[in-house]
Amino acid sequence: MTLQLTIIGLDQTGVSFGLALGSVKDKLLRIGHDPAQKRNNIIETLGAFDKIHFRLNEAVRDADIILLCVQVDQVEITLKEMADELKTGAIVIDTSRAALAASQWAAQYLPKGIQFISMIPSINGQYLRENANDSKIPYENLFANCEMVIATTHETHADAVKMVSEITTISGAHACLTDVYEADGLFARIDLMPKLASAAVLLATLDQPGWSDARKLASRAYAQTTDTIQLFSELVNPSAELINNRENAIRALDGLSSALAALREQVASNDLKGLDAVLLDLKEGQAEWSDLRAAGNWDKSERDELEKPGGMLKRMFGDPSKLQKK
Repeated sequence: MTLQLTIIGLDQTGVSFGLALGSVKDKLLRIGHDPAQKRNNIIETLGAFDKIHFRLNEAVRDADIILLCVQVDQVEITLKEMADELKTGAIVIDTSRAALAASQWAAQYLPKGIQFISMIPSINGQYLRENANDSKIPYENLFANCEMVIATTHETHADAVKMVSEITTISGAHACLTDVYEADGLFARIDLMPKLASAAVLLATLDQPGWSDARKLASRAYAQTTDTIQLFSELVNPSAELINNRENAIRALDGLSSALAALREQVASNDLKGLDAVLLDLKEGQAEWSDLRAAGNWDKSERDELEKPGGMLKRMFGDPSKLQKK
């Protein structure tokens, strides 16, 4: 039996999923939809989809699986707009980094009989440092040999877990089972925190006294650090990811403040030996992480640890390999 999978949001993530799932196109009808018609016209030539629909209702009406690849500020409105068009038994999968908020919106807008789950990808290490233009290019192997976070609530249906696990395997990724709370906390540290650090540098420099001269001399370090602000990529409300993960965003800001305060104390006390030790250790740690992340060759013990179900998930379901249909 052929299933219809509709991908909503045809950015790098959405189109890369379409390309990755091409290996099972005999079993999967791939439908694409994006509000930006110009983007649709370009993507039609890539072979990532069997058909592109310009209307959301047409794209989701017959879908067995709906994969949302839209920014956080578009998730709620998209769920609301498509809710009445979904057929009973459909599985909606959200890829945004606001797992708890998305699950709450799904509970509010989606009718009974529709399953919802979060499946949040990381990307292949070889594409991690692409420039702004290259980071828009889709790749069939964008998720290969990477971790795919599967985040659940106590309402998550076993069929949804099974479906995202299959998509994860087809995409070449490794499933990491957790719950929405743990997922939000994780991404606040590894995604929100660096974007907030970029925002802080800009707040401390942009249009501040002396900026008219400093902007002409700003270094590679300044450019690379502040480029990260562009990763607040929401279409209308760039604060959406912060507001919808507020508690974890505050913890990230507190962590940044504590780290800066510790460095400030060492600089103020002229602690040359301590500063050298800290910075050399940080440089070594960053280089080691960077090499491992680029290669994706984690030790089996580390990968096993990542792939263990989160505490809440284990309490809810027990062994994920033994999940039974509710």
